[in-house]
Amino acid sequence: MDSHKWWEDSEQLRLLNTRLTAIGVSRREFLKVVGAAGGASAVALALAACGSSSKNTPTTASSASTTTSAPTTSSGSSGGATPAATTSTSSSATPAASSAATAASSAAATTADLAADQTFTMNNTYEPSSFDFNKDLYCNGDSSVWGLLGQFDPNMTAQPDIAEKWDANSDASEWTFHIRDSKWSNGEPVTAGDFEYSFKRQLDPKTAAPYAGFLYDIKNAQAFNTGKDASGKDVSVTIDDVGVKATDDKTLVVTLEGPRGYFPVLATYTAAAPSYKPAVEKFADKWTEAENIVCNGPFKLTEWKHNESYTLEKNDGYYNAAKVTLTKTVHPIIADTAEFTAYQNSELDMSLHGSLGNLSKVQSDAKLSKEYFKYNLFGTWYLEPNVTMKPFDVKEVRLAMAHAIDRDTIVKNVMKGLGTVAYTMTPPGMPGFDSNTYDDFTKYDPDKAMSLLKGTPYEGGKNWPAIEMIQRNNEGDAPTAAGDALIAMLKENLKMDIKHTLGDPKDVYNRQYENKNQLIWWRWYIDYPDPNNTMYLVWYSKFPSGERNSFSNDQLDSLMTQAQGIADQGKRDQLYQQAQQVIIENGAGIFIYNPWNYGLKKPWVLDVPKDKDGNTVPDWNVFVRMTDSIKIGKH
Repeated sequence: MDSHKWWEDSEQLRLLNTRLTAIGVSRREFLKVVGAAGGASAVALALAACGSSSKNTPTTASSASTTTSAPTTSSGSSGGATPAATTSTSSSATPAASSAATAASSAAATTADLAADQTFTMNNTYEPSSFDFNKDLYCNGDSSVWGLLGQFDPNMTAQPDIAEKWDANSDASEWTFHIRDSKWSNGEPVTAGDFEYSFKRQLDPKTAAPYAGFLYDIKNAQAFNTGKDASGKDVSVTIDDVGVKATDDKTLVVTLEGPRGYFPVLATYTAAAPSYKPAVEKFADKWTEAENIVCNGPFKLTEWKHNESYTLEKNDGYYNAAKVTLTKTVHPIIADTAEFTAYQNSELDMSLHGSLGNLSKVQSDAKLSKEYFKYNLFGTWYLEPNVTMKPFDVKEVRLAMAHAIDRDTIVKNVMKGLGTVAYTMTPPGMPGFDSNTYDDFTKYDPDKAMSLLKGTPYEGGKNWPAIEMIQRNNEGDAPTAAGDALIAMLKENLKMDIKHTLGDPKDVYNRQYENKNQLIWWRWYIDYPDPNNTMYLVWYSKFPSGERNSFSNDQLDSLMTQAQGIADQGKRDQLYQQAQQVIIENGAGIFIYNPWNYGLKKPWVLDVPKDKDGNTVPDWNVFVRMTDSIKIGKH
């Protein structure tokens, strides 16, 4: 087996999942990397190697959530972007070249279009605890002040950054990173030794870095960090035994515990950010204060007014500085609830926290409507009744609910057009999307809905037990309003009384995997563009570590597993569509709408990054280099 094709190796898949879990990357994010690199077959192997989503996997607000927090460098979740790992052993493409290929659907701004003042302002919703990602991945600082060995492009593919290329030995157990000419913000050259120091600093038990486990693939890293080997046996190793070595200023050799074809992916995550040794040694935990910090990224921290704002300025020593147009970025600390007002007052150039409550005002305003842009979140919101609990153990009740909901009204009047009507699980724009609306099972028809209750204990809309619909409390105002509308429709058309509960996200998630939620209103955003993601990962009923839903059907499981092993995409899509029909005919999932998001940007904000499909890609915890591309036009 070729060790560089890590997505074909169950042990490497298991290890990669362990490393990403160590820094809070969810199982779904892990599967994005796997799916993008190796497709559905790789995901199936990953699930076999690692199991399905753990009951203890934390659930965080998606960065693509319609109305919750926008993507930040400290968020832990995604909203449908598709990371992919590089497998090239000698890539020479630069991030600038990658960005140029995906930056925008229209021509890039020319010099003549640009303002003399290239300052960009966007809020941070929380005060950073530091800018020391090397010690704490979730410090909530701004990662654009750091240049890593690699960086993710808008398509979430690992590209070279401070390392101009990398290569591996024959079994991918040793990786060599070739450092290009670049400078720290104080003019000193960035060297391989800086990364040796930074990796070892993170692993040093004296640093007490909570995410040091991210680097345990490095030879003797776990032993040095914990004093124990992987089996838990006490060992004694020194910092010099750790398998990171700068053989000269331009060459970093990383020796691993075994074949690790995915290691460049790890070297590209923000958790692998460097630190500047002289500043750390002189100022200790204060080394990232503005007056002390030395940066090696495209920007440098020059001012930090705690709990008020911070300011970054362009680092002219960064190797690719000529491709960075912004000279300054200003980040006031403004909560998302106050962000819209700040944007209206022109205190911000861009807002990424669009809320449903402000949507009508935005769309009806002559000025704001021109600054509005939408994100297709490539997901589906749906009701999932627990088929093992009353009254949803009766199939006719579930089908009656599907006919009692006016999806068009929800999308048009409640969501205000910020979405499309959904009848199936796989959203439009995805391979395997089924345009069939399955009217026999989904058409809004209150009379048919009530008639389906004949012969059941609930005929005439009577004798309903207490019903609770649970929803995670971090989804924002749009899904909550839609949930209220669903409850109102079910009350009007089926006389159901339903309590709407907004619960702690982790508790709701864990209860779902413990089969304790009676009725849940939630969503799935795609991880990679294949119906295996929306169907198998969600609806397969025999995962060893638990299922996302209570519905179990052998025909459904068989259709989805058959589809995994077929190369012909058309035949695969047919099988997945048959699987969707099984779900719909049984009322196991009642699909309501496909959500979109929106943001605002001033007319002078140009060249915002876009992916290969033309979707706007803001910063979040994987792609964090939006300001490399942005320019400020004349205004």
